[in-house]
Amino acid sequence: MVIRKAVAVCVGFAAVVASAGVGIADPNIQLPGVVDDGMTNCGALGPRALAGWIGSDYQLPNRTMDETFESTPAQDWCTTDVGYSSLGFGPEGATFGVPRTTDGLFPYNNAEIVSRPTFTAGQTMTMNVKGAPDMVDHNGTAGWGVSNRLIDPRALLGLEIAWFMYNGSHGAMGATADALSPVANLLGADMPHGFFLMVKRAGTLVPQIKLLDESILARDHAYAVKVGDEYVDFFIDGENVGTFRNPPSGKAFDVLGNPAPLAGQVWLDGSFWFPLPIPEYNAQPQTLTVTRYRQGPSESTPLR
Repeated sequence: MVIRKAVAVCVGFAAVVASAGVGIADPNIQLPGVVDDGMTNCGALGPRALAGWIGSDYQLPNRTMDETFESTPAQDWCTTDVGYSSLGFGPEGATFGVPRTTDGLFPYNNAEIVSRPTFTAGQTMTMNVKGAPDMVDHNGTAGWGVSNRLIDPRALLGLEIAWFMYNGSHGAMGATADALSPVANLLGADMPHGFFLMVKRAGTLVPQIKLLDESILARDHAYAVKVGDEYVDFFIDGENVGTFRNPPSGKAFDVLGNPAPLAGQVWLDGSFWFPLPIPEYNAQPQTLTVTRYRQGPSESTPLR
């Protein structure tokens, strides 16, 4: 998922599933309490969604984490899977999957996990991601990093993010995005199409973006996000690939005044972000594998 979960779409299906009884998770529409692929839904259709927040079902205090995903991490993570997506955990790590379009006819297919322990300034998050050479052929998005998961109606002013993201489309939507690149440039940003860094702090409207070489996705890498009070730094295999001012603060609130802290997340979906998820056609399924997740004080958390 990108932070703009298809809540409106999910609501439309909620009544149908509720009337039939929730016996199976797929297609997952994020009803609270449902278990999908061994992990409990974060419950994006919970009461706080009306206030614009789609975070974890409950939060745990901030702490150091080191997760290899060899088994389902049910205590520290929940899933925001939507549609016919899949999650798998084992010796290789956490594998996120979305089906080819004809095998998962649903408005939005998204495989995603969100950490329950919060993340704060002064910490670093490092994720080891396996190479996915076919990712550049995928129509959809994938990403890993931190966000406060706010999709409130204030033009996303409360949203905070600092993540690595892929946003691909080889059809009309991709061509349209490229054609509008000059508009993004006038706003002081690159058009988020391809592989890039993205940063946004609460109170700002336009995210900061830096494009990266898509070929990076083909090989295994350690991706790190180091958040401070004044800057956020991004690293690949210990090498700095981007530094931005105005990092996420972790101090934003939803429209009801409830706190929206930062948390780690990883996702893979089958929709192009422009700027909301627009379903795309994929002739082949797609997977993404994360082998390790670490977060902790920046002075002691490895960058690779």
